[in-house]
Amino acid sequence: MTLLHVLLGVWQSLFASSKTNLKTQKKHHSRNLTSKTRKLRLIGKTPSANVYQAVYSTATTSKLVAVKSLRIEIFGNTEVQEILIRANVWVTLQHDNILIPIGFTDGFGPLPSIVYDWMPGGTLTSHLEKNSDSLSVLGRFNLIKQVAAGLSYLHYKNIIHGNLHGNNVLINVMGVAYLADYDVTPAHRGQHIPPSVRWAAPERFDSQNVVVPTTKSDVYSVGTIIYQILTSRVPYYEFRKGSKVSVQILDGNKPSRSHDAHITDHHWSFMEKCWSVPENRPSAAEVLHFSQTEVELLTT
Repeated sequence: MTLLHVLLGVWQSLFASSKTNLKTQKKHHSRNLTSKTRKLRLIGKTPSANVYQAVYSTATTSKLVAVKSLRIEIFGNTEVQEILIRANVWVTLQHDNILIPIGFTDGFGPLPSIVYDWMPGGTLTSHLEKNSDSLSVLGRFNLIKQVAAGLSYLHYKNIIHGNLHGNNVLINVMGVAYLADYDVTPAHRGQHIPPSVRWAAPERFDSQNVVVPTTKSDVYSVGTIIYQILTSRVPYYEFRKGSKVSVQILDGNKPSRSHDAHITDHHWSFMEKCWSVPENRPSAAEVLHFSQTEVELLTT
């Protein structure tokens, strides 16, 4: 039996195990959706996967879904086993701000691919670009609260996001934010320069050693997400090339302060705390508390 067939067996047994473990739960039952899923088009690529738009159909209805197909050119038993074991954890998560797999499907790549609900609002970055003029301060802090709630939940579950940025926070039809692409694969962990440099913590940049993400590097990234939501601009928007952004980060320069009226000294001070040295950064739970407090102040 080939390694590929072994891995396929492991993958499907993991999902079957998850389904058994979730029988008492009402949501997120992992299942084989192969016969009900039809590929439409390739919509994106990450260092470890291709992402497709597809249609999931039943006898009574159909809906758009996103399918993430792991792109593994060289099969290493340890690495792929790790990915499959993580997938077993993903389907057990339950949170209103975490994008959770609804099942798996064959036919999109060498391994069974993960199926997610379609997020019609697009990415946080595109959402902010389209709605910058209409988003209220309260709406912005609600988005921050949703991102912080999702990250706090992941950390509570001992999961490091590892690659948090404006393009893997997704928005549903109601404008609610969901964290995606959490618990990064070994393909990400093996990079000396992290993906999505604009949102990455400076300790992740090391030309000599591979630095794995931590809860503290996640909090640095959520600080840049706060910046992006409040300004409707990506961090270091003045610099188009990622290489120039890397230089800014390595030189110790933080995103430039916007003087928009709704960004107070208090808000900026909290962002700076997220960008401080790792030991001085708040926890994800503290970021959630900060955002909840701001929402409460804005609704009273």
